[in-house]
Order: sequence, then structure tokens, then C-alpha cells
Amino acid sequence: MERKSKAMAALACVALLVLIGAGCARCTMVHSGQQDQPGQEQGETASVDAEEAKDSLEKLLGTKWTSQDGKSAMSIVNGAFVERSGDEEKITYWTPEKSTSDESGFSESIWVSDSLTSTQSPSTIRVDIAGDGSLVIACDSFKLAASYTIDAPESVELGITGNVGYLASLTGIDQAKIAECLQGYVTAKCPYAKTASWDGEIYIDANNDRTSSTFTLDDPNATIVTVTIDGKTGKISAM
Repeated sequence: MERKSKAMAALACVALLVLIGAGCARCTMVHSGQQDQPGQEQGETASVDAEEAKDSLEKLLGTKWTSQDGKSAMSIVNGAFVERSGDEEKITYWTPEKSTSDESGFSESIWVSDSLTSTQSPSTIRVDIAGDGSLVIACDSFKLAASYTIDAPESVELGITGNVGYLASLTGIDQAKIAECLQGYVTAKCPYAKTASWDGEIYIDANNDRTSSTFTLDDPNATIVTVTIDGKTGKISAM
């Protein structure tokens, strides 16, 4: 009875989301052809830090995911996985039971069903942190794809800590160019990093007139980025 009650609550939640989505669609049609007014708030997807989401499926509520082939999308709502591919939609109702965390992510035992009236069966969901700091979720109860990767957050300005001005002064490079170089690297390689901390060490290759220094990102892998400045050309690169 307890699982059935939770499943009923999950259906109510999904129904509410459908109604909200329908309302948004009607609103879009009514206002089609009109430009958004400045200051209007846009819809937001839950932003999840990989470290904070390493121990519980419930901490991933509101997140959106995409399959590796890009053909299917999945949303996690309270008590349900909602998968979509084109016009096809599949809903799997779930009830959490027990989660176990490790260095790579977490596994969680859940009870699942295809409808509110069907009997729930045991299943296991696995969430891992990928090399770029993203999250990958897999479950044998998914219907349209075996696994999904969490949608990348919108690009935000990378925060840089440390006395980077000293590095810029020593190499004769504008500090803004160092920030731009790091931003480009993070956007392409580590989209989940929010801050780059300068390690405060400078390496000089006198023979080749090159100076390099390292920054540590705050992504789950604590990625170390080496910034190299060519003294002859002024070119700056990150790897």
C-alpha cells in the first residue's frame, strides 16, 4: 500500500508537469510574433553539481538528460523517469529504497512499474561521473535508451583565483587573455568546472623562450590545466 501511495503521488506530479507544459505551450502560441520583454525570466533546468549528486537519485530531481546517440531525452521528476523520442513518450514510475556511494558515483536500489496499477519490481540505477565531469545514468528499466548523459549547463564565466596578475606581468601578457584562454579550454573540455585556481608556480623554458604555469579546475576530477605562453609570438595556449 505504501508503494502504491507513492506511485499515486508520482502520477500526480507528472500530471502537474504536463499541465504546466501545456499552459506554457498555449502561452507561446498566444504571444507568437511578439518579442520577449527585457527582464522576463526564462524557464530553468535544475543545475546539479556532480559532487553534490553523488549519493542520491532524489538530488537529481528536475534534471534533463540525453542519450549518447542524441535520439532520446529523459527527465527525472519526483517518482518517475520520463523518456521521449520524437512523438514517443515512456514513463517509468520509481520508488527509492537504498543508495550506496563510491568514488565514481552511486548505485541505488529502486522499485519500478510501468503504470500505477501494475506490480512494482526491483531494479538498480547507476550514476557515474564521466571524465569531463558530466554525469552518466544507466538503468535496465529505461525503455528508449540504455543510458543517458546529463545535459551540460549553460556556459558561464569562469572564475579565476590566485595572483594571476603576477603571471601576466612576468610574461607581458594581458591578464584578460589568460582568462580567455582558460575559458575556451573549459568550454571545450570541462564544461562543469566553475573556477580555475592558479597554482602559483611558473616554469621557464629559456632555450625555447616559453613560460608555462598550471591551474586546477574545480570539476570532480580536479583537472590540471597547463597554460603556455610563447615569448617569441605572444601566443597563449592551454592543455
